[in-house]
Amino acid sequence: MMDPAKLGRVIEAMDKRNFAGLLIYSRGTTFVLRPSYLHYFSGVRPIGKNTAAVVSRNGKAVLLVEPAWDSCRLQSNTWITDVRGTSRFLEDLPALLEELKITGTLGVMGSEEMGVEIHGAVSRRARIEEAGDIVEDLAGEKTERELRVIRETGKIADVGFKAFLKNARVGIREYELLAEIECAMRSAGADDIFILLSSGSHNQAMHAPSDRRLAPGDIVIGEITPAREGQFIQLCRTVVLGEPPPVLKEKYAILLEGLKQSMTEIRSGNPASLLSKAMNRVIGDAGYAKYCYPPFMRARGHGFGVGSIAPGAVIDDNTPVDLKRHQVVIAHPNQYFPETGYLACGETVLVTDMGPERLSETETKLYWNEV
Repeated sequence: MMDPAKLGRVIEAMDKRNFAGLLIYSRGTTFVLRPSYLHYFSGVRPIGKNTAAVVSRNGKAVLLVEPAWDSCRLQSNTWITDVRGTSRFLEDLPALLEELKITGTLGVMGSEEMGVEIHGAVSRRARIEEAGDIVEDLAGEKTERELRVIRETGKIADVGFKAFLKNARVGIREYELLAEIECAMRSAGADDIFILLSSGSHNQAMHAPSDRRLAPGDIVIGEITPAREGQFIQLCRTVVLGEPPPVLKEKYAILLEGLKQSMTEIRSGNPASLLSKAMNRVIGDAGYAKYCYPPFMRARGHGFGVGSIAPGAVIDDNTPVDLKRHQVVIAHPNQYFPETGYLACGETVLVTDMGPERLSETETKLYWNEV
């Protein structure tokens, strides 16, 4: 959530770009790999089909919400004092731009979410220019409150893994396991959740949970990702039903070493690609170099939330940017081995000048349950 005190800096950035106004749009969906600028800017998660914050050059901010009934929820939780419900978003948004005397160039965030009609209605009123960098730059400088939320979300991820380990048992369906994890994390304070799971003797990848029942000997892999106030934290873990065979322990040890080596490369100013190269070097030296790249592997990590490193884009050997202080980054040497199938292993960390700050207390290791 953006500190309202940062609004002055938003206005300064608008002046430098010669923007007549700023529009932050959301169609009400959130995704783990895409930052929600509206959520960050307003402090509230949009759930309706159309929501937009509009800021004029003189600092007037208005939140336009459809459906109208959702305006009460947003008004109770946002710093923006002028919250307006509407059932005619397509007509009222251009009218709001006119009311605020916004003509010329309009900075827009979330334009990729706009439908053709909304985009057309806005572009007829003003010339659209992408402006996500304004909020990205602000979010790069975390407040104490933002850092507290990030660390609290890490604790929620710990709660999620405990539920994962406790409930991963013979007979439970994958979607039932997901329900147990989600219930635990929402009870702990998560306001959004993203989970991938897979189970079997030889997994190909993680996917949305199915109705498959867990069986003895299963390798259960999961990405457990709670969110709070727009900040996602992810744990990648593997749980075996029954004691793992020696080959599974051996291959998982490779991932643990890859993760350990990647952590030595995480600090502000270091190229993000070093994280990936460290993992691939360890896994490649173990004889699995060809499995470190597509079609077997896509990414060795990525960022989370506004102000992080390329959320939605991969961190791989060719990532051309450097890590920055207070970025939230997942490092995951999740890996397919022909002997064992796909295994999950990964940590979300906060980048600091001295190295990575772990955001969860759950030990990174291969877990197993008695059957």
